[in-house]
Amino acid sequence: MRWKSSISLFVVLAAAACVAQLSANNLDSSATGMSTNLLSRAQSGSARDQFLLGQAYVKGQGVRQDFSQALVWFHRAADRGDLGAITQLGRMYGEGRGTPQNYQQALQWFLRAAADGYTPAQNNVGLMYFEGLGTRPDPRAAVKWWQKGVGQGDAHAESNLGFAYFTGAGVEKRDADLAIKLFRKAANSGLADAQFNLGYCYETGEGVREDLAEAVRWYRSAAEQSYAPAQANLGLLLLRGRGVRPDVDQALKLFQGAAESGNSKALLGLAEMYYSGKGVPRDRVAAYMWLAIASKRGESVDEAMQIVAGALTPSEIAEAQRRTTNWTVQHNANFSAHLVAAFEPGQ
Repeated sequence: MRWKSSISLFVVLAAAACVAQLSANNLDSSATGMSTNLLSRAQSGSARDQFLLGQAYVKGQGVRQDFSQALVWFHRAADRGDLGAITQLGRMYGEGRGTPQNYQQALQWFLRAAADGYTPAQNNVGLMYFEGLGTRPDPRAAVKWWQKGVGQGDAHAESNLGFAYFTGAGVEKRDADLAIKLFRKAANSGLADAQFNLGYCYETGEGVREDLAEAVRWYRSAAEQSYAPAQANLGLLLLRGRGVRPDVDQALKLFQGAAESGNSKALLGLAEMYYSGKGVPRDRVAAYMWLAIASKRGESVDEAMQIVAGALTPSEIAEAQRRTTNWTVQHNANFSAHLVAAFEPGQ
């Protein structure tokens, strides 16, 4: 399952940091006066500015990216009750950023903010109960938390609750019609996960009449937000001309974008393109490399790799393996983020 702010149909789904003193020279030379003022206000004890400074360290905005420093400032803001900071601490512990990954700690932080009605935290509590991270799996508990978010009009909760009704997990009975309504509501608000889910339903005809043109429309909306599963699925439709005119150049770009986050469908799409020479010069070394990367992501591609290897010399196979290692090392951080997922950020 991909975590982000909500679940997607395609992908099946510590101790407090030691407080360190910041000085102005921690700021990049490009930092603005506002960044310096932010630092001053945070040091003076403003919880909201401490949270914002932590966010700046997470994103590398105005300061060098530093997850350990982000933890310091989130802890300071959390001590003053800032719900965004409390939620971000859950995210940091859940993703292992600036601290060893600890799902139990993540869940406790999320529960703390969720108890005060903070919808991003409620969404993440639901995700952890649904997946059994930091606790035993409990889809019914997940549904209860998502229902709280839906009651507050939260799009992420709408999409997740839609997933529960679509699969029948944690609810009295499966209700595809209600799932589609929830997906559509969240998709219309611009949520990429829900747009993808709706596209998937239209592509497969699950819960709605099959409509490839509608699938393309919703996948495109999510892909424009760089949502990897949508990029991959749209790439496949463009590659094969299903519901849209074939466009191998655009399919290649979409596969390349989705592959950056380790999307398996995109990796296999690239392997297919390079093996067949469709839209790119035929390059069976590259095809083998993409298959090998997909294999590292858990895809069952042994038979395909044997077929491609049969057309390669030993030196070409060695070259493909070298490229695989280099690419995997360079993209290790992206792979980890994809596997662990991203919790909904605090606001």
